[in-house]
Amino acid sequence: MDYDQQETQTHENDQWDPIDLEQLPKWPKVIGVISIVIASLGLTCGGIGLAMAPLAPKFMEAALEGDPVPYGMTVTATDFIIGGTGLLLSTLLLFSGIAAVTRRPVTRPMHLTYAMIAIPITIWSMLNQFNKAALNEQWAKDFPNNPMAAGMDPSQNPASQIGLIVGLTLGIGLGVGIPLFYLIWFGLIKTKPEQITGGDEGIY
Repeated sequence: MDYDQQETQTHENDQWDPIDLEQLPKWPKVIGVISIVIASLGLTCGGIGLAMAPLAPKFMEAALEGDPVPYGMTVTATDFIIGGTGLLLSTLLLFSGIAAVTRRPVTRPMHLTYAMIAIPITIWSMLNQFNKAALNEQWAKDFPNNPMAAGMDPSQNPASQIGLIVGLTLGIGLGVGIPLFYLIWFGLIKTKPEQITGGDEGIY
């Protein structure tokens, strides 16, 4: 075998069949994109909310007319813990999504870790919101003449209750529903690395 034939055979052996790419699982990219979108929303909304929370009382000073800040709008250590944990979880989910898009096996434990932490944090956050709503309702009763009172008393403004229900519904869907799906998908269905990589881990 001369040099040219040997070189040609070497190049042929180095090439990998493009059909292999068509046989790779498509679902990791779908899961990855969903995770990246949800994580981006969490980082954006959560970051802005956490940064603006301490400034909210300043913005309300004119409307309060000398009355104290509504009880439920006072920022507490619990709010910072929940908000900070939420940002960390969104960061974890972002990298989990990137790992899924690139079909890396590590995406499975990353998604499972996210899900196991996100569900209890979401439940804690919802309970905290219920408590804040009750505190604001009490504030409205304590200061009924304040212009803001009507908006915080469900008996005077049913829309406030509807808004709370809508917010909690979205919170349950994103904060519990999605992580629960991850637990089932990665915990019971896609449990092997080859189900993520397509069996060809050498190109990743």
